[in-house]
Amino acid sequence: MVLPAIISIVSLLVLAGLNSVSAQNMTNLTSGTNMTNVTTSANTTTSDTSGSSAKMHLEEGIKALKSGDNDAAKTHLDAAKLAMTNAPDEAMKHFEEGMKAFNDGDTKGAIMHLNFAEEALG
Repeated sequence: MVLPAIISIVSLLVLAGLNSVSAQNMTNLTSGTNMTNVTTSANTTTSDTSGSSAKMHLEEGIKALKSGDNDAAKTHLDAAKLAMTNAPDEAMKHFEEGMKAFNDGDTKGAIMHLNFAEEALG
């Protein structure tokens, strides 16, 4: 009579332990899935923001060049360069040519190439 009672108690403890482990594993799986989704969303957002940021800084740099504010142009063009890490080759080529013209004091040439770079960004 004592043996069946002990077996029942042990069985209950084992089942309770398994349920606890199962719940913990489910929590871990859910957390892992959520982290994957957050990471994916963050990467997508970063990528989009980077392209938009490059284009915005190029536009502002061009406006500053047209108005004769070379200090503001340099600030925006430096920021655009940092944001263009994954830019198409065509955009980078024109951006670099625009920066050469800017550094040589050729505002018209700089504006021309920077406009082409902006267009190549899409």
